[in-house]
Amino acid sequence: MFGIIAVYLWQMVVANQKLLLDLGSVNVRWHAYEFFLLLLTFILLPVNWLLEALKWQVIAAAANLSLRQAIKGVVLGLTLDNVLPLGTGAISGRIISLPDEHRIRLIPGVLAGQIMQSLITLVFGLYGFWLVWSKASSLFLWQPINTFFVLGIIVVIALAGIFWQSKIGKFLAPLWHYSIRSWRIIFGYSFLRYLIFLAQFMILSVIFTSEIETTLVFACATWVFAAKTFMPKISNLEKLGIRALAVVFFMNLFGLPVTGMLMTVIILWFINLAIPSIVGLVLLKELKTDSQMK
Repeated sequence: MFGIIAVYLWQMVVANQKLLLDLGSVNVRWHAYEFFLLLLTFILLPVNWLLEALKWQVIAAAANLSLRQAIKGVVLGLTLDNVLPLGTGAISGRIISLPDEHRIRLIPGVLAGQIMQSLITLVFGLYGFWLVWSKASSLFLWQPINTFFVLGIIVVIALAGIFWQSKIGKFLAPLWHYSIRSWRIIFGYSFLRYLIFLAQFMILSVIFTSEIETTLVFACATWVFAAKTFMPKISNLEKLGIRALAVVFFMNLFGLPVTGMLMTVIILWFINLAIPSIVGLVLLKELKTDSQMK
C-alpha cells in the first residue's frame, strides 16, 4: 500500500516538474494567524471521522458497536479504499469489523449512508455545477446543450430505475427497519461532515488564495467535492488527481491563478485521506492478529 501511494504521488508530483515549480511559487507569509488556521484544519480531522463513526453506529445499531469499534470500521474502510475499486473498500472496512451474523444484512445500510452523503454533496455541488456551466456556456456558446444535458440525466435515471426495479427493491428491503428518527440522525451527521469538509477547504484557501473572492472559493469547493464524488475512479488514490483536475479546469475557466488552490487541495487530501489511511494500516495489522488468534 505504501508502495502504491508512493508511486502515485511520484507520478502526480515529482514526474511533473512544471507542477512542482508552480507549487513552489506559492507565496505564503507564515505568521501566527496562518499557523492557527492550519492547526484548526488538522483539528477538524478527528471531528470529521468522529461524526462518520457516530453515523456508522446508528446504521449498525443491531450490532451494538462501541464508539471505538465504529471508529475502527470507518478508518479501516478508508484505508481499504486505497486499494479496492469503486468504493468497495469503504464498505469492506466496516463489514469486516462486524460480528459475522450482522455482516450481510448491514451492507444496504452502509450503501444508504454513502448515498445520503453523496446526495448532500450533490445538492451543494449544484451551485458549483451551475456556475461552471453558465461560464462555459457564455464562453463556448453551449446554451443549446443545457436542455439535452438535463434530459439525458433524467432518461438515464428513469431507465436504470425501471430495469433494476425488482432487484433494487429486494436489496433495499432491510432499510425499512430503520426508523424516521434514525434517518434524521444519519442525515444530520452527513450534513455536518460536509460542512466540516467545506470549512477545511475555506480555511486553507485563506492561507493560500486570499486574493480570490470568497464566493468563487465556495463555488470551487462545491465543484471539487462533487467531481471527487461522482467522477469514475478506481480507488482513493485517484481522488487527489480528480480534485486537481477539477481545480485546474475551474480556475482556468474563470481566469484565476491555479497554484494556491492546488496547494489547498493537496494539503486537504493529505489531512483527510493520507493520515487516516496510515492509521488504518495499524488497525489492519490488529485485525489480522485477532483473526489468527480466533
